[in-house]
Amino acid sequence: MAGAEIIGAAISVLLLILVGYFLIGSALTTAETVASAQKDITLQNEARLQTVFSMSAVYSSPDLTITIVNTGSETIRDFNHMDVYVTPSGGSPVYHSFIATGSGVAGSSWSCTISPDNIHPGMLDPDETMVIKIIGYSSKPTAVSVSTATGVTRFDYVL
Repeated sequence: MAGAEIIGAAISVLLLILVGYFLIGSALTTAETVASAQKDITLQNEARLQTVFSMSAVYSSPDLTITIVNTGSETIRDFNHMDVYVTPSGGSPVYHSFIATGSGVAGSSWSCTISPDNIHPGMLDPDETMVIKIIGYSSKPTAVSVSTATGVTRFDYVL
């Protein structure tokens, strides 16, 4: 009988150690996941704070030309996630998606050229200028809004 009590106590101690191991392991994994998420959010917020650009929009039938100058210290790189909204006179804003053609495209999409495009080709580096072209407006739009992938937005009236 005494041997059964010792074996039972040994198994209980082993189970307690095993449960403690799993609890500590899951707590450490959770802490690592939270720390990683906080680091990612900090990097995204830092990128958003360093993203600054100026914008002007000019209409010359049927072309709408939007000039963007990167005046911040963050490279604007993800044009597929940039939002361009054009508000026609007397209408609601119309979303335009990015097409990587290099020349103006008609309809609900836009293309761009960057100059000078020396440091990172195809990305809008600090002090570079991007010209967005949208073709197909029969009358002058009222306003333009551009949002980057980091969430920075600029609004301008069309000249």
